[in-house]
Formats: sequence, structure tokens, C-alpha cells
Amino acid sequence: MVKYYGSVVGLAGVDVAVRSGEALAVMGPSGNGKTTLLHVLAGILTPDQGEVWLGGERVDQLNDAARTVLRRRRLGFVFQDNQLLAELPADENVALPLMVDGMGRREAIGRARTTLAQVGLAAEAGRRPGELSGGQAQRVAIARALVGEPQVVFADEPTGALDAATGSQVIDLLVGAATYRGAAVVVVTHDNAVAARCHRALHIVDGRVSPTTSPTTSAPPAPARTTLQTGGQPPNWRVAPSDSEGATLQARGQGPETGAVR
Repeated sequence: MVKYYGSVVGLAGVDVAVRSGEALAVMGPSGNGKTTLLHVLAGILTPDQGEVWLGGERVDQLNDAARTVLRRRRLGFVFQDNQLLAELPADENVALPLMVDGMGRREAIGRARTTLAQVGLAAEAGRRPGELSGGQAQRVAIARALVGEPQVVFADEPTGALDAATGSQVIDLLVGAATYRGAAVVVVTHDNAVAARCHRALHIVDGRVSPTTSPTTSAPPAPARTTLQTGGQPPNWRVAPSDSEGATLQARGQGPETGAVR
């Protein structure tokens, strides 16, 4: 898969496949293609060469309107600065993507409160972002990403604005809760500790996959403090296989030099 910005190469031939229930960390120096890769995989940008598939649907061939609907209904996003609306309480922030997609307010708020309870924030549902700690606000953002039951959750430096201890709790929650639900997770990060909580780490250097790409751990740990509850019992966190057969999200295509991660 290849992406150009004028004469500048953003991605120089990257193949990647992420399975349902698998967490992939994307690492590398600033300006080397990590965020470009995330944006292409998420359908925000289209590749100049190559293909992007989500399940059985080819994303890069969809028009802008169809990609917008796909992002709203099938993808979740967590950002470094959480991007919560300051004037809305936590439950309305979480419910917002559901209501934008046409769900009635009562049902959307109900689902939002259930998801907030699953990330340990039932008591904070009525609080606005300014009344929450940084870790709590990021957990609201995770709930917003998960409330629509996405196939893939994309996270761009989700712990970058947090201290180490809080960041560790947040990434454990994000990876554990998303993969338990069967979603694939793609995390852009500079933090080795964050990457270690994912199944694999993909290193991008000069728009190419670096040979240092490798597995990190056999499974992400369960969240240290906040767990996703099912039927009153803590769930068993999924162990994702590392091969690409049956991948939920795939991107491939030839470039000047093609790197591959499997």
C-alpha cells in the first residue's frame, strides 16, 4: 500500500493484516508514516496504490459518504486529547455517535450508561469532562469508541497526555475491553510500555515496515482496576492468533519496497 503527499512518500509499500480480537501497536519515529497508515486503514485517506479491506468490503473504493457511514457504524476512535464535548455530560458524549446515526435519545443514553458502567464510570455518567480526571475522561472516550460495537478500534497516542500509571490502566482497559468484544485494535504509540500490552508491534520507518516488527506478548493483560463485566463475572480476555488468515482488517499493495507483517 502506497500513499503520496505530492512528491513526498507517506507510505512506501506496507502490507498489514489484523484479526478480530487482536491488538496491533504501530510504532516508529515521528513523521515516518504511523498516522498516515492509521488514516488510510480507517478510510480517512485513500491509498494511491493498494487496497484496504474491512471484513469482505473494500474500503478504498467507497465514496466519501460511504466511508463516513462505515467509520460511524463499524469503527471506533480514541484520541490523545479525548475530544469530548465540554458542554455535554459523559453519558451524552458516549451516546452522541449513536444519535448521529439515528438512534433515539432514550435508547442511546441507555446504551451509553451501560458502556460507561462497563468501564467503571457508572457514577460519573452525569459529569462533564471538566469534572473528570484525565484518566476518567479517556475512559469516557474509550466507552464512546466501544458503544457502537465496532469491528476495529483505532487509537492515536491514547496515553500520550497521561502519567505512566494512569496510562497503563487506560491501555489495559482499551485493549482488554475491545478485544474481549471481538474488535481488532490498532494503536499508534511511541511508548514501549503501551506496545508491550498489544499482541504485535509494527515498526514504521520511512514509510516502510521495519525488520524489527515482532510479536510482543501472547495476550494483553486484563485491566488492573476496571474490568468489563459479563453476567456479573469477569470475562476471560481473548488470546488472538498472530497469523493473518481470516483477518478483519487488511491493507496490501506494491510500492518502491514492500514490507509485510504477518
